[in-house]
Amino acid sequence: MPEEVFLTPDGRINYIIEDSKAVIRSYSGDDEELIIPEELSDVPVRVIDKKAFMNARRLRRIVLPDNIKKISDWGFAYCKNLTEAELPRRTLSMGRSPFLGDTSLQKIRLRARVRYPDKGWLAMTDKEREDTAVLLAKAQSLKNADHLTDCKKAGTDDWFEKLDKKILEFIDEPDEDGHTELILCGEEDLDCTLESFISAKRKEKIRLSFLRLLHPSKISAGTEDYLKDYLVSHSVGCESTETWQLMKEEFGHLKAYYEYYVAAGCLNDDNFSETIVDLGDKQAEMKAYFLRQREGNKKEEEDFFDRFTL
Repeated sequence: MPEEVFLTPDGRINYIIEDSKAVIRSYSGDDEELIIPEELSDVPVRVIDKKAFMNARRLRRIVLPDNIKKISDWGFAYCKNLTEAELPRRTLSMGRSPFLGDTSLQKIRLRARVRYPDKGWLAMTDKEREDTAVLLAKAQSLKNADHLTDCKKAGTDDWFEKLDKKILEFIDEPDEDGHTELILCGEEDLDCTLESFISAKRKEKIRLSFLRLLHPSKISAGTEDYLKDYLVSHSVGCESTETWQLMKEEFGHLKAYYEYYVAAGCLNDDNFSETIVDLGDKQAEMKAYFLRQREGNKKEEEDFFDRFTL
């Protein structure tokens, strides 16, 4: 079946017409944003073929049409700069790991189709829809979580419940699990020591905990407390300090993260001095916030005791 071409602003999409549907076979070009049309050659776009957009390294945002029914294996794999995808909120047939290796992917936004509005979805708050977009993107990289990639169910109470179950299963998984498999890979350039593996795994658990806590739609009090306790248990003064390491290395410039670090109790009277000393001259804004919080707490204590002076 001959391929046809649809020209984009900075590239080209190759597609075929098969059984009254358009199947996108491949893409080449330098587009940073792509809005796939509803129709090609006057037939609906139904399928993104296997590896169709693989390695589209300039692509930052992709919008798929309401007509789409299937994203095949690795359809958008290794699009290193892809940060956002917009999909219709409907059940899609998903192949293997359609967003594999998309390390920059932050949000998969869902769109209620105009012709068939989803009242439940539209009735949700903007915050709930935003949290769903962030967490749905993260679900793409969770192991054995194909049941969480259903766009039709994403954002429902049941979906959040299953997501949190998967997150807690990962948090509870022994830190050493998976190390043997990594050794058996036989890749010499990997740091395969058990100590480094455990630390890296804890950091991934902490990243996931922060992500869920900062996007808390429909989270139960029990799950919230459990994830908070995990963060606190790896802060300064504990046997392992991966929460604090990540604050310095990755999150220290993000206000929402360091505010939550304080609110969760990771910074306290016992570890304050050690934390400030260890921070040194790094992350100036975060350090200033820590100091302001400390001074604010002192002032509240002084005001409290002043009320008892004669």
